[in-house]
Formats: sequence, C-alpha cells, structure tokens
Amino acid sequence: MTIARTYLGRALVLTLALTVFAPAAPAAAGDRVVLISWDGIRRGILQELLQWQQLGETPQACPSARHEAVMPTECNGYLTCLPNLCNFQLIDSAVTEGKPLTRPQHAQMLSGYGPSETGEITNAGTQGLPPGFTVYERIAAARSDVFTAHIAGRKFVGMGIIRWAVQSGALRLDMRRGGRDDYTGINTTKRVIEALDAIADSPFFLFVHYKAADVLGHSVGDGSRQYREAIIQNDLQLGAVLQLLINRELLPTTEVYVTTDHGFHGIFHVNDEDPAIVDTWFASLRHDLGLVHSSILDVTPTVLTALGIPTDNVSPPYRGRSLLP
Repeated sequence: MTIARTYLGRALVLTLALTVFAPAAPAAAGDRVVLISWDGIRRGILQELLQWQQLGETPQACPSARHEAVMPTECNGYLTCLPNLCNFQLIDSAVTEGKPLTRPQHAQMLSGYGPSETGEITNAGTQGLPPGFTVYERIAAARSDVFTAHIAGRKFVGMGIIRWAVQSGALRLDMRRGGRDDYTGINTTKRVIEALDAIADSPFFLFVHYKAADVLGHSVGDGSRQYREAIIQNDLQLGAVLQLLINRELLPTTEVYVTTDHGFHGIFHVNDEDPAIVDTWFASLRHDLGLVHSSILDVTPTVLTALGIPTDNVSPPYRGRSLLP
C-alpha cells in the first residue's frame, strides 16, 4: 500500500468526519491502544498550527519548505494546518523530572517511572530500564492476549529502554530500525502497516515514534518553516494511521493517543527551566480525558487503564495516574 503526500487532502478529512465522529457500534472495552510520539514538538508552535487562522479570513497556505504547500482546513472554528490532530482533545502536560531529552523522557513515557526509579538521565545512558518496568512487560504479565509492537529508531527510543521486554518476549514485535526516517515520516507509517498485518485481529498495544520534527528543530531551529512543515507532516502521517485503522475496521475499538517527549527553544531542548522546553501536551481521539493537566509519568498508567489493566498494585507504585475518567 502506498501512502502519498496527498493523504492530507479533502478525502481524508471527509472520511474521518464520517467515520470517527458518526455514531458507531459500542467499542469493546480494553481491546486496542495506539500511542504515537511526535518527538520534540514545542507546544506553542503546535497551537499556532492548530489555530492557523480565524474562520472567515482569506485562507493562507500552511508553512512549507520542501513540499508543496497545503491550504488550511476548517476545524473547531479555525482554519487549521493540523486537521487530523484538531479532532483530538488536547490537554497541557509537562516534563516534571529529569532532563528534557529524548531517551530519558521516552523511558518515563514507556514505563511510568522517573529517573529516580529507572536511572535513565541522559541520552548516552547504557543501563537500561530495570526488568519488568516497561509498559510491554506490565501488559504481558496481566494480559497475554494483547499483541505488543514497538516502532522506533534503534538509538534513543530503543537502546536500553526495551532491552528486557525484548529478551523476555514480553514485546511481541520489535520494529526498531537504524538511521532516521525520511523527512515525511512515510517510512515509519509503512512499518505501521507491517505491524497491523502481524497483529491481525488480536487486541494490541502499538507504539509509534516520529522523529523528523526533532531532527529539523536541531538543524534549523523551531522558528523555521522546516520545523513547522515537519509537524504538518506528522499530522499527515497521523491521518494515514487513522485511515489504516478505518480500512481494517479497527478504529471503533481503538484508543489513539498522541504526545511528545519535550519541547524546544531555538535549536535546543536541554534547559529544564525553560517553559518552551518543559511544557508539553497529551491528546486523545476519544475526547474522554478526565483531567486538564498531565505529566509524562501519566502515559503508561493511561495505556494500562485503557486496556483494562489495574495500576494500583504495581511495584514500585506509580507516581503518575491514569488520565481516563
């Protein structure tokens, strides 16, 4: 199956409007969860692209640097450059512990534990998460019927973080790859297709990591058109993933979450006192988040709760909480 750049066009938006928000058959509780990480997305710029123009203004093209510019789409009273994420409920989040770096923050995202429990404090760490700590191992211990898959690069979102989950067999499908994805994220979404083929009709937890915006932020800065277009490309791939779930009749029984590991300021994200770096966000397609603020420590408890797995008896105890009501 080919995922073209034109996926952001009217056909996708129309499909989502008819499929996601039309009355659907009751979802089977605790069946499926997709967690998507958009690496390095500054919250203020995300909001700028979500509310690109006031409705009624003459539409101006969305930022572009390497690809043909797209026009904004109407959503929630605005003209938006992120028409797929616009259909999600967003809540404010924050990096609350440790340095706002890709590896330690994804260690928190995929375990529910901070640096004091995991020892993960830098991108150069080699220790890895302790055995049993990852969301994959928690799922395997509680629900052997849930198929788990991890789509990411080998380095900061793979190295060490999921070592024990892979060795123990708790992570059923390890789809890490060397190098980085191309600018559009299409290669990552192609791996989503492979994962869904392997999962078939099973309940599942699927983690997907898109890196391009972080790469562009470091190379040309968060004030650039390239950084903004990379975020728009993330949204395009979000639409492609949603369409894959629609095509396979999985969306009504799938919780879809999108989040980020840290923000940006210029070409850096190492100052943990800069609000532009530590202010992040969490988004849910289901519009049923019970809270208005979160931290990255809440992600794993939320995923487990969505799969019907209790979180009040884990050891060590979670300091985060589920975001579901």
